[in-house]
Amino acid sequence: MIANKPRIRMTVRDGRQVPVRAYYEGGSTRRRMAGKGTMVTGPNGPIENSLPILQARSHYAIRNNAYAASAKEKYVSNLVGTGIKPQWGNPVIQALWDQWVEESDADGVDNFYGQQALAAGAQFEAGEVLGRFRYRRTSDGLSVPLQLQVVESEHLDSAYSRGFDGRLIKMGIEFNGIGQRTAYHLWRYHPNEQLTAAYNERVPVPADNVIHMYRRTRPGQLRGVPELTSVIVRLYEIDEMQDATLARQKLAQLFGAFVKRKTNQDPEEEGPSFGELVKVPGEVDRFEEFTPGGVHYLEDDEEVTFSTPPDIQGQYTEWLRTELLAVGAGAGLTYEQMTGDLKGVNYSSIRAGLLEFRRRAEMLQASLMVHQWCRRVAAKWLDVAVTSGALLIPGYWQRRKELLAIDWIAPKWSWVDPLKEVSADLLEVRAGFAPRSEKAGERGWSLDLLDAEIAKGNRSADQHGLALDSDPRITAKNGALQKALEALATTDEDNEDD
Repeated sequence: MIANKPRIRMTVRDGRQVPVRAYYEGGSTRRRMAGKGTMVTGPNGPIENSLPILQARSHYAIRNNAYAASAKEKYVSNLVGTGIKPQWGNPVIQALWDQWVEESDADGVDNFYGQQALAAGAQFEAGEVLGRFRYRRTSDGLSVPLQLQVVESEHLDSAYSRGFDGRLIKMGIEFNGIGQRTAYHLWRYHPNEQLTAAYNERVPVPADNVIHMYRRTRPGQLRGVPELTSVIVRLYEIDEMQDATLARQKLAQLFGAFVKRKTNQDPEEEGPSFGELVKVPGEVDRFEEFTPGGVHYLEDDEEVTFSTPPDIQGQYTEWLRTELLAVGAGAGLTYEQMTGDLKGVNYSSIRAGLLEFRRRAEMLQASLMVHQWCRRVAAKWLDVAVTSGALLIPGYWQRRKELLAIDWIAPKWSWVDPLKEVSADLLEVRAGFAPRSEKAGERGWSLDLLDAEIAKGNRSADQHGLALDSDPRITAKNGALQKALEALATTDEDNEDD
């Protein structure tokens, strides 16, 4: 890492050089800001030096800290849920995709939407995740001879950087002369698995066969960092504080007695006046452990004293809540989501927090899951489906962009008070402030598919002679039209009787 200290401008005053006073307090180098954030770095230097240890600590925290594990689960469930699903315009393509979804996993464990959740969780935990396309033979029995393998980012060595023969490899990623990614140098096996370490090797994989999903926060950033990076220290300190508090409470529950000898007791006499269990000097075992409920005998010159640490029990709950607020903010979640603590929450406050969180989730769905992951998979899948003969599309390469104009539909959001939300959506649509397609998309539907399902339901109701109160073709919201039709039918029957 190349790091430079910021150059301090000097001026001459009273015949001596002194630093120029900063016009911004944040740019000052005086006592208040001395030594704080003065190392100037590029976007990749700190990552290159710190990524392996950050990933290791993030893995450890999620394995052992309940709040970190909860943050990951909430991140994945809100970002992916049951899956971000494509709506292809062509029903033949849609049917083939739905069949391949169950065959997509190269490991044979998940379907494509389970792989989405796996990838999102790995990106949260390690800051990035890799997907590798695996081409199969047409004789393997797959609907499309392609599978996807989700790979942990540790396969991409952040310490592997070099330049030779006009090639640049930076943190395991190879670039051409104009800065395009041409290959990823991946360990054949996970570098931290002991069974494969002896015969592991790096393999250059063409960039077209690899998906590298990570969140960029600076232009030029090549690798991602764990989502818990900014709060990893707090998580470890919370664990230490909870352990210390628990140890203090355990110590407070101990009860014991200490017996001291009389200073004028003669050990040569028949025995100590306070009981035969007391031993003579030199025979008393050294006191090293405080046993609850025990009676401990001390030598003549021994006594027991205890430290008196400050009592923070009354402040502990508020301190923990403050720390968890910071952890939630750093992880991109609300405090209530991460902890499940809904004390003092009302409809307005929790809705405001959820709206802010969902804006972020929608941004990540669009920029990470759809753009970096799903879009790449769909394009590769369609290319392989056509070239392998699984799909016959005349003029495919001329129509490719048109066919890949897919609507990716994320699972719908569940609201705290659905009646209020639906009523507000209805008013917006009726007033012309929002299209139906937008509101359908918020509920996990494309408009075409929603209308097709509604039409299918209407045909089924007509076929079975059903007049449902939910059918606006027949009844108003209060059922008035339905009653009018029933009255009209009764009148017709009476006329026939006459």
